[in-house]
Amino acid sequence: MNQRTTVLILAILLMSYFPSLEYDSETEYDEINFLDQNYKRTEISPNPNTMHSLSLVSSYFESEETRNLRADTPIGIFTEIGLIPSVLMKSELTTPRSDLLLILIDGETGLWDARLAIIDHANVEIRATIPPSGFLIQGTQEQLNKISNLPIVRASHLVPLGLLSDKKFYNLDTEDSVIVEVLGWKDSDLTRHESPGLNLPSSLSEVANIWMNNYTSYHTGSYFGEVNVKDIDEILKYPAVSYISPIFDRTTFNDYARIHMGINTVENTYFTGLNGSGQRVAVADTGLDEDHGDFGNRIINVVNVAGDSSTADTNDGHGTHVACTVLGDGSRTSSYAGIAPEAELYFQAMEIDSTAQLSNSGIYGMLNSAYNSGGARFHSNSWGSAVGGSYTTQSEDADDRTSTWDQYWAYQGMTVLFAAGNEGSNGISSPGTAKNVITVGGHQNRWDPDQMYPFSSQGPTDDGRIKPDVTGPGDYVRSCLAQEAEDASTNIGDSYYIEYSGTSMATPAVAGAAALVREYIMEIAERPAPQGSLIKAMLILGAEDMGTRNIPNDDEGWGRVNLIDTLIPDEDIGIYVDDRSRLSAGQVNEYSFDVTRSGEPLKVVVAWSDYPGSSSSSIQLRNDLDLEVISPNGEVTYLGNDFSNGKSTTGGSKDNRNNVEVVLIDSAINGIWTVKVKDTSHGGSRTFQPYSIAVRGVNVNDLTPDPTFIADSFEISTPIPQVGEEVEISISLRNQGSGSFTDIPVAAYANSNPIGNQLITMSPGGDEELTWYWTPVSEDEGEVEISFYIDPNDDLEELSEVNNFISALVLVSTPGIRVSSESPIVTLGEASDFTTQWDIIITNTALFETNATISVSYPIRTRDNVQFDWPGFFNNTNFNLDASENTPVTLLMSHPAPPPPGLYKMIITGNDIENNIDSELEIFFDVPVLAQPQVILPSSEIFVSSLTDTKFSFDIKNNGNGAQTYDVSLISPAGWNLGFDDIGAFAGSSSGSTGTLMKEDRVNIDVTITSPGALIEAGSEFTATLVVGSRVSDDTWEIDIPLIVEGYDKIDITMNSESSDYENKLLSDGNYQFILDISNQGNRDITLQPIQRELPGGWTLSSIEEITIGKGQQSQWDMSITGNGKATSGILEIRFISDYDFSIDWNVTLDVISGAIPVVDFYQVDIPNGQTADTPLGVDTHPVGAPGFDLGWTVTNNGTVSWEPSVTMELPNSDFSSSCSLNPQKIFPGESSRVWCTVIIPMSAEAGSEPEITLVMEDGGIETRNTISLLVETVNQVTWTLIQVSDIYAGSSSTMYFELQNTGNSVISDRIIVSGPSSWNIRVLDGMMVNLQPDEIRSVQIEFTPNNAKDSTIILNLGESTESSDYSKQIPIEVKGIVTDDSFSSTLILVLSIIIISIMGGGLYFYQQEIQKKKNLNPNDQKKKEDVIITSEFKNTENLENSQNNSKNLEKYDEYPGWLWDSDKETWIPDPEHQDIQ
Repeated sequence: MNQRTTVLILAILLMSYFPSLEYDSETEYDEINFLDQNYKRTEISPNPNTMHSLSLVSSYFESEETRNLRADTPIGIFTEIGLIPSVLMKSELTTPRSDLLLILIDGETGLWDARLAIIDHANVEIRATIPPSGFLIQGTQEQLNKISNLPIVRASHLVPLGLLSDKKFYNLDTEDSVIVEVLGWKDSDLTRHESPGLNLPSSLSEVANIWMNNYTSYHTGSYFGEVNVKDIDEILKYPAVSYISPIFDRTTFNDYARIHMGINTVENTYFTGLNGSGQRVAVADTGLDEDHGDFGNRIINVVNVAGDSSTADTNDGHGTHVACTVLGDGSRTSSYAGIAPEAELYFQAMEIDSTAQLSNSGIYGMLNSAYNSGGARFHSNSWGSAVGGSYTTQSEDADDRTSTWDQYWAYQGMTVLFAAGNEGSNGISSPGTAKNVITVGGHQNRWDPDQMYPFSSQGPTDDGRIKPDVTGPGDYVRSCLAQEAEDASTNIGDSYYIEYSGTSMATPAVAGAAALVREYIMEIAERPAPQGSLIKAMLILGAEDMGTRNIPNDDEGWGRVNLIDTLIPDEDIGIYVDDRSRLSAGQVNEYSFDVTRSGEPLKVVVAWSDYPGSSSSSIQLRNDLDLEVISPNGEVTYLGNDFSNGKSTTGGSKDNRNNVEVVLIDSAINGIWTVKVKDTSHGGSRTFQPYSIAVRGVNVNDLTPDPTFIADSFEISTPIPQVGEEVEISISLRNQGSGSFTDIPVAAYANSNPIGNQLITMSPGGDEELTWYWTPVSEDEGEVEISFYIDPNDDLEELSEVNNFISALVLVSTPGIRVSSESPIVTLGEASDFTTQWDIIITNTALFETNATISVSYPIRTRDNVQFDWPGFFNNTNFNLDASENTPVTLLMSHPAPPPPGLYKMIITGNDIENNIDSELEIFFDVPVLAQPQVILPSSEIFVSSLTDTKFSFDIKNNGNGAQTYDVSLISPAGWNLGFDDIGAFAGSSSGSTGTLMKEDRVNIDVTITSPGALIEAGSEFTATLVVGSRVSDDTWEIDIPLIVEGYDKIDITMNSESSDYENKLLSDGNYQFILDISNQGNRDITLQPIQRELPGGWTLSSIEEITIGKGQQSQWDMSITGNGKATSGILEIRFISDYDFSIDWNVTLDVISGAIPVVDFYQVDIPNGQTADTPLGVDTHPVGAPGFDLGWTVTNNGTVSWEPSVTMELPNSDFSSSCSLNPQKIFPGESSRVWCTVIIPMSAEAGSEPEITLVMEDGGIETRNTISLLVETVNQVTWTLIQVSDIYAGSSSTMYFELQNTGNSVISDRIIVSGPSSWNIRVLDGMMVNLQPDEIRSVQIEFTPNNAKDSTIILNLGESTESSDYSKQIPIEVKGIVTDDSFSSTLILVLSIIIISIMGGGLYFYQQEIQKKKNLNPNDQKKKEDVIITSEFKNTENLENSQNNSKNLEKYDEYPGWLWDSDKETWIPDPEHQDIQ
């Protein structure tokens, strides 16, 4: 217990760097003199069986839990009734996106079930889960409507553009440019895409081309560049855009460096026996001093992600300090070694040296590069962006990669660490706000490790998650000083080291600890590569609450890292882990642990790499797993993260924010405890959620040791020792239990005679070899039993007591023959060697002469005991030896070239023939893994262009004797650059690696040859060199690659100024010469053979000769053409061809002069009303109808022959007509003629339109055209046609039927006015208003009753206009009288009087009824126009004024223009303001 107490004291300093105690001032640091205590260095070798699997986990299903019906977003909460906004945004960002819908899923329906139903129902994508019940859906309107109608969808809402924008842009109103990242959508497999699919248009490249400046794309679905702030809302409208994020400034977190002296590394006080071997850590930081010395040969690669020319650490040396903190080996000053000094380093240089700023390389690409290209399984980042705890797109990308790689059935997990930042209360920096990374805060290192580093950023995140996760030493940390760092110099008196402070320093310390945990899990516990979440869970499992018990809290998260409690539990306390389980929606996994002793803590940690969140959501947890720990009696249930005073309590609620849940019970009672892990809500798009669980408590596993001998491990230096010969014997032991033991004896005997005892101390899983020296005596001649005993006094309590004994039989000979060799182990020299030699000595150890023979066995490979029939030959096999004589012998063994790798054992037996005694010697043949690359080029020479890039590929085949990795590099000739396309650190790299090649495997390697960009003579030869290096030896192979410059042909052809003047008109019977200057701008001589391709009719081409032109030279070439008098215009084209499959075309247009050249000018327009003008539109309008109007043109012949053209007119349509004449008909050269055309515009032509007409003249293939515009006259004209009239009698009502037709070309809108005798009661029966389109006909009915037999006239007028006489129609009316007879006149008068009285009575009755109806009738409801009686009284102005003055309720209706409804008098009156009344 004393030793353990010391360890516990040291444990509180785990992960902390202590200062050196050699201070310049004794008084300045008096307060830390307690550090002068002489702590004991405790070496602990870890125990593989502290991590073991219990019986299979019990698993069953329950339903997902009921959720609240809402979706929480950064812009507000979506409920059933809509969005309840929580932020103000400019109006442009409130515009909805037509391709998106936010739906709320019924709280009783599981999110996973809902997801399956939605995907099955419509062609949509679920772009994001927005807890607790929302999905962000994308699709076409048709498909989105299908989703809205699903029964499980309780509400669906439009999505404003602001949801897809960072909050920085909500109210940013400026036209400044900002640098942003424009992101595309991810599918369910977390792959970002350039376009959204789903039959939606647009792509990110289109967006970038239109809206972005200086943009670039590091990976598919993401563009970085400048945009104008005012354009952001337009960019967000594209369906391809999922989010726009600002590019946050990245800073390293060592802003508070201090100049202090003295510090010790973690290993000065604590050493686990682990050193990081076999682990590879990626560090992304400023740059790296590669040759500092503390990295040895463990740098795998240094990758430039900043895009500048250097990966050196030229400014403050931050990256070198951080990398050394993880894995520096302290080669220059051992006390400053890093946490994992044998781990390998993959470094990503982020700093732009010229500005000392970190580049904006996306974390997505850096993680992919480190994982895939670098093979790293850790990624440490001591930088970030101050975002006040926000979950950014970079956080989402970090969660994307980690959640993908923690799918243990397909990948090895990656542990990603980020510094929390040095922002204090201003919040965690991004990407440290990611869920799945380990976010590291800083605690004090020099003073009190239970106090926080004062500037360490505090949590929680903006959605309430616990951050940081753990803390590490953050101030006064000493590590490597980059020698090229201009802004840093040693502050501790050591030119190779410097002291820095910040969470930058804490993060790599924790990264180193994480590497040790992974090394323990894989190499000591022999478990498969763990999930990143298991590393996180184990660090939290051992983390210590700092100071006052109050974990989890916003300062330290789950506490300070302590690897002792993580890996080395005390006494009977053990650790159980499981990272090979996964859950689907509603599934529960149940564990049972039998706690056999009460009063000790029980701690359970569950961690999972959650499906990535979204910037569109204000809650980032997607798959909510819940942890429950149930007491043995079932009465108490502890929920994950329900803590008070640093320990679990009861009565709280489940955690629905964090993807780490912890239960810590201070004093667990005896009995079987039940641990449940349930997938309560499954919002991610993957079926399964893997998780890790780590448990520490009493009897969680067995810690009893169990030492035993390793079978077949007995060895003796001489297989058959001779009497009196001292030999070495050894045996190996292993502690296969989980407990340690100290100073247990192991005894060795020879035939029950003690050889000696040795004391041994072993840790769990440890191996140990023990060695004794023994000299046989004469009594031992023959067979001797060598036996070994562990714990012969049975003092050790162990798992098994029956495995503590082992023995072996050894033959001891008397003096005789001895076979020996100074070099019994021979290593294969070259891979091409097919024989190997040993030098042997055979000695007669007797004092008398003897005869001897020698033989050798076939070799046996030691690792698997496989025998190989490779023959061995001695130069002599029979000997006659004098007393004590020795003689050399050579053994030559034949074998394949090369043989398989391995260590081979052979036994040489020398036989003393006289005494029949054998002497054996073991010799060994060591065959390392040998490299033998074969380079297979595509041809003996590579033909290259000196102006453009050339690509070729070659194969490297592994002809070695085992798996090999070859390093390859290219040495380029001057002016050229050869680079690998795929196998280097970047495209174009001159060095790379083949990756692992099995024996006889080959790899194809693509190479790009970048040319000098200058013209080099064809056939010139340059030599590049391919260097192939082995990783198992210093061997290199150099292969010359001849580069032959291929031919490049370029010809330039120009017309020589001495050529005929072909640019002017050519005569059809002329002869013309063309002289061409032909320049050879290629890299070789060329011979060109001209071929005629095109020649217009009537021309003859002279014979054409081939021409040879030297490279860089110019020559003249000529030809001539002759016309036959009928030669035509066209293209003359010559093709020049060469023997190199090169050709070039030259052409010229031949423009032949015609006989006649007509020129047409407009002359005059004549209108029948006397108007004339010298331009077509110089008159008011062009009249419609016959007789038409005249147009004149002047035609001049500027040619050399007469011209007698035909004259036609192209008109708008067949309703137009024209006639043309030309005088004189034949136009002689230099003379003119006059064309006159008469044009008649039809009445169907729209008034005011401007139709075009074209004069066309043609003769002898020569055509000329002249187009002018006309302005059509407006014609207002109607026709009245009497259709039907009956005989008209006085006193009888009569009706006349007319047709009114618009015979003009404009719309007529007017009212019909009827006049006649005032006593005739004249009225229009079918409405007084007319609106006629051209050629439209309207029927008109007139009713009147003559009161006497006097003839008269009825006049019909269309309005009061006198514009056209056609508007008025006079109809003479002949009225017939009543025929009477004196004989019955009295009777007739009486009858008529009765009839009149009856009619008047009936009329009075119906009039009263009609008046009552009109009182109840609203004019708006009338479906039929009333008959309007038109009399001359309406023209009485006085009556109109009186009517208006006497009526107050006048109403106007659009369907009755020109009239008003008098609701008082219930009658229509004219509207004096209407244009027809005025």
